Amino acid sequence: MENKHNNINKLYAIITSILLVVIIVVLAYYIKTSSNQYLVQKGEIANSEIVNGFVIKDETITKKDQTKILVPIISENTRVSKGDIIATYKGEEYTNYEETLKEMDKEILELMKDLPAVYSSEAETLESYIYSLIKSSENETSYNKMQEYKQKINNYINKRANIIGNLSPTGAKVKSLIKKRNEYEQKAKKSNDNIIASKGGIILYSVDGLETKLKIKNIDKLTYDNIEQTVKQYKVKDNTKLKIVNNYEAYIVIKADKKNKGYMLQGFNYKLKLIENNNIEIDGVLYKYVENDDCVEVCFKVTNQIEELVNIRDSEFEVVWDSYEGLMVPISAITNSDGINYVTIIRYSNNEKIPVKIRIQNEGFAIVANYSNEELEELKIESDFSLNLFDRIVVEKNK
Repeated sequence: MENKHNNINKLYAIITSILLVVIIVVLAYYIKTSSNQYLVQKGEIANSEIVNGFVIKDETITKKDQTKILVPIISENTRVSKGDIIATYKGEEYTNYEETLKEMDKEILELMKDLPAVYSSEAETLESYIYSLIKSSENETSYNKMQEYKQKINNYINKRANIIGNLSPTGAKVKSLIKKRNEYEQKAKKSNDNIIASKGGIILYSVDGLETKLKIKNIDKLTYDNIEQTVKQYKVKDNTKLKIVNNYEAYIVIKADKKNKGYMLQGFNYKLKLIENNNIEIDGVLYKYVENDDCVEVCFKVTNQIEELVNIRDSEFEVVWDSYEGLMVPISAITNSDGINYVTIIRYSNNEKIPVKIRIQNEGFAIVANYSNEELEELKIESDFSLNLFDRIVVEKNK
């Protein structure tokens, strides 16, 4: 019995040892194979460089009367049209204007309290808007914001009065008073104290002294070096003038690395990221480029999002010369045979080599694409499979 018991223990020990070996082999195989695989993902790779750039704009200066207090009517960095009132001078005429409007608004609001409760859901909605704006404006100190509140309140009051104006004597009075107020505002727009926009664009209430030194009309003659020298020599903030910046055209001049010359094509569109402004992207068309001994001087023409550039004379930009979005794979998963690049996918427990085109690559990854049937036929390559998103591909660990 004792021998039998010992034999059983030996058998169990042998079986246990065999199972442990099998488990170790399976785990080793799993670890080896899983570490040599990669799940194809969608990604983007860009070839870019960070450079310093100068912004050349079309700017028109308007002088201020330093003996008078300027009251902005249009907020800074706001677009204006030719003929708009940008600002006015605070004198007796403007003080009377403000006091008159204040009395009119007070009278309108008093009359509003006596209007009938509600004649329509639209009137009720407008009334809630009016009192909400009045409450929000009570603690406002910014003149420009106060003007915005006034304009909105006037518009809503006018709409409400038009709805109920013919339904009650009080409503008719409100409507009449609003008409008188609008007429008074129109008359005030003809004041000699008003500063009128001589052209359309974006308004700024200071200048930097470079507006007359760096002009768009001279862009073909300007170089990076003479722009840099001009900026160092003349850039000084001046609050005695205001200016309007053309929001349809600007130029950015940079010095680029010569290794990126192959990407430079005149008339092509490139992405420029404003590093100091949350990497906001601006489109720039390559206007011209000149190759120097140590760099390539490039000029981009910008016709959009110029509001992001109006306060900038020089800044850091990231220029994206080339980028692709698509199937991203590790460089270590790509092999080359007779000039053709391949990746190996695991399909139905088999390894299948698939020819791919490399669109762009960096040190670790590449964006690849499948060949078309016509291209495969021309290259005399036979392939029954194509690379797809989430395919498992083989990676060479020691590559």
